[in-house]
Amino acid sequence: MTVDAALAPFDPPTFAPPPPRPAAPPAPLPPGAVSRLELLLRDPDAFLEALDLAAAAPGASAEMASLTRVLVGAVAVGAGLFGSVVGAHRGGLQVLFCTAKVPLILLVTLVVCTAPFAAFARAASLPLPPRSVVALALASCARFALVLLGLAPFVWLMEGWALGYHRVILAVVAVCAVAGVAAGRLLFTGLARYGAAGTRVGLAFVAVFGLVGAQTSWILRPFVVRPRSTSIPFVRALEGDFLGALGTTARSSVGSYAPAARCAGSSCD
Repeated sequence: MTVDAALAPFDPPTFAPPPPRPAAPPAPLPPGAVSRLELLLRDPDAFLEALDLAAAAPGASAEMASLTRVLVGAVAVGAGLFGSVVGAHRGGLQVLFCTAKVPLILLVTLVVCTAPFAAFARAASLPLPPRSVVALALASCARFALVLLGLAPFVWLMEGWALGYHRVILAVVAVCAVAGVAAGRLLFTGLARYGAAGTRVGLAFVAVFGLVGAQTSWILRPFVVRPRSTSIPFVRALEGDFLGALGTTARSSVGSYAPAARCAGSSCD
């Protein structure tokens, strides 16, 4: 070895970076109802991929029918138990009434709004067959109901603190808003894969669903029965609308009540 070679700088060996790992293929829907609902809550992206895989499978009809039963059951059980907690503010027969009415709000609203959702998707030329539209809307409702169930202890705590009729109503509305964000996360993630058109379809569907759901809940009231009510009706006579009643409740919760001359009927109870 020459002196020049001995004094030459040492070049460290170079290593080629490892090749990128191929993306894992989407996993199918797990077999059990509990596992499917856990995936819906824990990993919405994986649930949507599994939903696409199930819709494109050869036996899609049977698989989608099985999933529909699971999701409808989640809406009925999750929203029903949340309704039981809301009805416990008054107790007695109201617990049973709320247990039936809260799932009814979601299911009736879903039935009414699914056709407009499919029409919006078709008008925007989204590659979504009607079966996938129904599954996405139902999965979003099921996520909404399960989040309601998870937040039911908060409403129960508010009732236990005896914070009053109006504040309990505001707590219920706040919990529904949080559950709506969780449901919207699934809905818009599923539609955002189709670009800006999918997002616009999602916004249109949420607007229709929110209006129909709010008015349906107004028709099926009461949920938190007024303290002055001597009897517990299944539904009250239709008067006013949901948004107007929410504004009145917000003012009443801070002690600002309408003058007696402006009150009429059960709105002054």
